[in-house]
Amino acid sequence: MGYSKTFYEYREKMKTEVNQAIDIFWDKVNPKKEDQVKEGIKKLEDHFNNTVADIVVAHCEDNQECAPLLPEQQQELRNRIRSKVQEPGSEQKSEPEGSHNESPGAQKPEESFGERVLRLFREMLNRQKKIWKDVLASIFASFVKVAKTIWSVIESFFSSVAKCFSSSCQA
Repeated sequence: MGYSKTFYEYREKMKTEVNQAIDIFWDKVNPKKEDQVKEGIKKLEDHFNNTVADIVVAHCEDNQECAPLLPEQQQELRNRIRSKVQEPGSEQKSEPEGSHNESPGAQKPEESFGERVLRLFREMLNRQKKIWKDVLASIFASFVKVAKTIWSVIESFFSSVAKCFSSSCQA
């Protein structure tokens, strides 16, 4: 399967956007401020979601094989992403089992600042993977439901035409 020129353009745009967001994160983060790291990761995650949503919308608008998303569909996509981000349980456990005395995302005693940031970043990527998998699955499920409805109407129509044709042939 070959990718279009626009696929590579979107990929490059996304890489640029994400790299800029990471640069901003590193410019603003202070290793001495515990909450600043978590806040920075949250902003990075929000930026990532917005970037991916923008690219999905742009891809649908530019791709001839895909119908452009209407404004309400674009809003629905963004709402689904937001709802998945805010869903209880979308936060993955940051601490191993049995570590009940530390807040999620807190730096472990044996962990350096860089290791902590890397761990939080990996957790964010895992959340993103789950969020986008769930969003795409729900969009696909909606599509399948609509397709099944359309198919049942088509089947019903052809069944009626067949009955009509059959009765006219017997008359």
